Amino acid sequence: MRRCRFFVGLALLLPALCYGQLARLSGRVSLDTGWSRKFYVCRIPGFDYMFTISNSMIIAQGDIDTTGNFSINLPATRKESLFRLHFIRKGDPASTLIIGSQDVNHVFFIAKQGDRINFEKTARLPISQSVIGGSAANAELDRLLGQVASDTAGNTTFISIAESSTSQLVSLLAISHLDKLSEMQKEKVTDLLSHYDPHDGYGAHIFQEFRTSNYWKLYLSGSVLVVLACLLYGYRYYKQRSVLKTWRGLSQREMDIVGLILSGKSNKEVALALSIELSTVKTHVNNIYAKLKVNSRKDLDRYKGFTSSRPA
Repeated sequence: MRRCRFFVGLALLLPALCYGQLARLSGRVSLDTGWSRKFYVCRIPGFDYMFTISNSMIIAQGDIDTTGNFSINLPATRKESLFRLHFIRKGDPASTLIIGSQDVNHVFFIAKQGDRINFEKTARLPISQSVIGGSAANAELDRLLGQVASDTAGNTTFISIAESSTSQLVSLLAISHLDKLSEMQKEKVTDLLSHYDPHDGYGAHIFQEFRTSNYWKLYLSGSVLVVLACLLYGYRYYKQRSVLKTWRGLSQREMDIVGLILSGKSNKEVALALSIELSTVKTHVNNIYAKLKVNSRKDLDRYKGFTSSRPA
């Protein structure tokens, strides 16, 4: 009898123990007949992968019932992780990601063990980042991504979000969008990072960058020599490889957009310069990233020498 009670108790306890290792995603969507009745979830391993997709990134998938409801348990850790929820049109592969138009098919969310994340899309409205919630971190993530999408936010805005955020992940994502900081801004960010876990996988390169910047005076002379040597080696390696061939795979319009980006123009400025829609620019940028196999604007620097080249 005691053994029986033991196993019954264990059977009742196991779901609770297992749930502690999970996060719960549920929602309701109103999709027209052109959409598949499936949903997919990816765990984003790093900020550079937010707008990349492959079958190997998909960690969970499920069906949407006839009333539009769906739910699934996701593997999660005690620390926050970044995820992406996406839907697909009928006939599209599971790894389809649409960026920069009214047909955007994805949202990002943050989850950890025990979180309950919810998503709701009403009829006739596009899929929007603002309709996913369930935690303060997701509200902060929505605010941050809204600033990123506006293409007008600068360092001051991103630092303010990083300072006020209760989520280390959101703060690190905000910091990852900083560029050309003043000395005062560097001090603020360095102080902020000192309160965070330096082993956080999402911020590894950020912690390294600012840790190094604190000691630049001690290593300036040696760093200059190392950088020059790396640049010389990189240039030779660059010329020996198929970088030029990859560049020539772009259309002339895509080359023009890369040139404008490298001159420091935002997506909105590119759209004005070329007299095209902002959504068209974002689609071109996504295609450019795929063709050149890069993940960010910084990675485009390697193509500075080719911005005046035309395809053969």
